[in-house]
Amino acid sequence: MRCRISLIVLIFFVGISSTAYSKPLNIVLFSPNFNEKDFWGEVHHFARASAKSLGINFRVNYNTLGSRSYYLESVEDVLKSEQKPDAFLAVSFLQTTQGLLDLSVKYNTPVILINNALPKETSKLIGAPRSHYKTYIGHIAADDYHLSYLLSRYLLMQAKLFNGKASIAEVVAIAGSRDAPESALRNLGLTMAIQESDNGKLMQIVYADWKPSRAFKMSNTFMKRYKQLQVIWSSSDLMALSAQRAINQSDKSKQIVTGGIDWTPNAIAAIKSGNLTASAGGHFTDGGYALVMLYDYLNGRDFAEVMDLSSHSASALIHQGNIDKYYDLLTRKDWQSIDFKQYSRVLHPDNKGYDFSFERLLELAEKSK
Repeated sequence: MRCRISLIVLIFFVGISSTAYSKPLNIVLFSPNFNEKDFWGEVHHFARASAKSLGINFRVNYNTLGSRSYYLESVEDVLKSEQKPDAFLAVSFLQTTQGLLDLSVKYNTPVILINNALPKETSKLIGAPRSHYKTYIGHIAADDYHLSYLLSRYLLMQAKLFNGKASIAEVVAIAGSRDAPESALRNLGLTMAIQESDNGKLMQIVYADWKPSRAFKMSNTFMKRYKQLQVIWSSSDLMALSAQRAINQSDKSKQIVTGGIDWTPNAIAAIKSGNLTASAGGHFTDGGYALVMLYDYLNGRDFAEVMDLSSHSASALIHQGNIDKYYDLLTRKDWQSIDFKQYSRVLHPDNKGYDFSFERLLELAEKSK
């Protein structure tokens, strides 16, 4: 009799395990950018691979007009449609965060905010995840301050090596846009690194609205304006590459170092070839890892059990001294071969938490070869 009961119990649990995830989840990423060839293309690519591995029906909804108001309109159009997702990922901006969360509550759809950290004023207004807005279940974003601080300290160190310990390096900064939270935090990381240094002097910060063409023009202006210029800091890789192009075309090419943030493919290649000093990044993984968190949450294992509701992306600084460690992974970008199911606590109950480090990603990539 006991054997018969055990067999029935076993059949019951086998039945549950085979049917619990039979209905694919539908999740949308509302992207602020439709360009598949820049940083956001890397975010989309990594997230698609994660979704495919986990069996999630996933799509990217692009902000084709590039305006904040259209971004909110596109979110509501999807949430009220017949194809309403089970959850969504979105990016916060100064003018849209509260509107995004209002929509998630209105349509009772869980959301994880990715990529951008919230400025203090906005954080106070909306509260922590699951406080004022119950459907705002989590936030994963780059530590933009830390990324910038790493980059800035390295550039200052390189300037000292190239130009002598006694010299004071004139530093100029090409920032992103005034309304982007990450831009402000990256500026802070730069200014803190300079304050702590013994060889840096910040001459000017200008805003290029993330446009490489503006960064190129500004770099040429800087090189004419500041005779002791040794560092051109950029808030993104695309702008850093344009600054480097301007440096290469000038007669000061041996005196100036530059770098950016984002780990874009062209920046990685430029570091490998010696044509760019450094790039800080890793946050292109935010969307893919947020999908793992949503997969577990919607299948009954809340990520809040083992991690903070607001967390930072894995991040690192890549330069010519360590480029070989990352180069194959970041240029091959064979994310489709990564078994993202290995991250899931639903599919792997023995997982004590979420190891979203680059060491773990490198390990899984090696296994997939």
